[in-house]
Amino acid sequence: MQLIWENIVIALMALWANKLRSSLTILCVIISIMSIIAVVSVVDGMDSYVKEKIASQGSHVFTIKRVNEWEILTDFDKFLKSLKNPKLTLDDLEALRHEVGLAEFTDASISRKERIKRGRRFVDEVDIRGRTEEYSAIGEFPLEKGRHIIRIDLLQRKNVCVLGWDVANSLCPEEEPLFKTVKIAGRHYTVVGVCEKKSSILGSNQNVFAFIPISTFMKQFGSRQRSLSIPIRTASMETFETAQEQARMAMRIRHKLKPTEEDDFYITTSENLVSLWENISRAVFGSLVGVVSITLVVGGIIIMNVMLVAVSERTREIGIRKALGARRRHIMLQFIIESVVLTTAGAVIGIAFGFTAANLVAAFTPLPYRIALWSVLVALGISFVVGLFFGVYPARKAAGLDPVEALRYE
Repeated sequence: MQLIWENIVIALMALWANKLRSSLTILCVIISIMSIIAVVSVVDGMDSYVKEKIASQGSHVFTIKRVNEWEILTDFDKFLKSLKNPKLTLDDLEALRHEVGLAEFTDASISRKERIKRGRRFVDEVDIRGRTEEYSAIGEFPLEKGRHIIRIDLLQRKNVCVLGWDVANSLCPEEEPLFKTVKIAGRHYTVVGVCEKKSSILGSNQNVFAFIPISTFMKQFGSRQRSLSIPIRTASMETFETAQEQARMAMRIRHKLKPTEEDDFYITTSENLVSLWENISRAVFGSLVGVVSITLVVGGIIIMNVMLVAVSERTREIGIRKALGARRRHIMLQFIIESVVLTTAGAVIGIAFGFTAANLVAAFTPLPYRIALWSVLVALGISFVVGLFFGVYPARKAAGLDPVEALRYE
């Protein structure tokens, strides 16, 4: 153990004596390890975030949509084909409420961006969401004051709205917002509720929205070329899959699809989204492995060449050590440790730079990050293996020098 420690000290002294050369030598290692740490930290943070937010929507909620927007990332041709699917309507909603007996709640959703005004105050790009009276039982929209949309609002197509916290606070900063009148796309609406303030998601403000009855939405903005999303919640996971099959059969019958024809709608669940994200993250990691492997090989070759140069420069030193009784394994150990110390130093610097880069990404973008201990261990392990592998040949060459010839070397 003492011999190893002495060789580590010698290696560090050699690195310090040739600071510029050592820095340039381990540059590829630094870049590779920095890439591993930064990408793993961001992807791992995204992974935790996606799973947490999808899980918060409820494990027994599925949504029927006209198209699967995620297919634009995984199968673009299929996505383009799905744009020809028939739109989902309020008639589909009523049919599903009648046919899906295992559904506890069935909602419908449609949205667009509009300006909301009150007097001289206004908020741009507010997400106007047309919903039914059951939206509050499916999503997480706790109220700070007032009430949610109710059935009578839909039946009478009332101009009422439930505002997000930031919208209500911006329009009525010094007064009670309930029962005040606001203008949405030029029409007057009465505020009947205000939702509690929600935390930001990926840097996006989750409080800039307004719920209005979906029937009122259709009356004001029209339904042409617009398709609904229909979320359905079951009472338990035991009935979840059966309820999906009931919904699928009801939609296929309504759309008059033959047994051999594919669905012209899409059913998405939280498990689907988690699985899709896992596939995307695996693809990112796979690409990272390829790029980093090439960089590490190049870095290893550079390190081996530098170590060969170091052997030539220290030939006389090797001869003196052998003349004083150093054995072949002692010389090999010295140069292998020096190579490993070189790559490990690069790994430590790369880890520091990697976390700094991930922190900067999180600071200047909405992407979250999380420090993964396993990525640090992997980075150190990879650097150790690279130093060991590419240090063996120079070490064997140094150990094989003839002491007499080495002492004569000038």
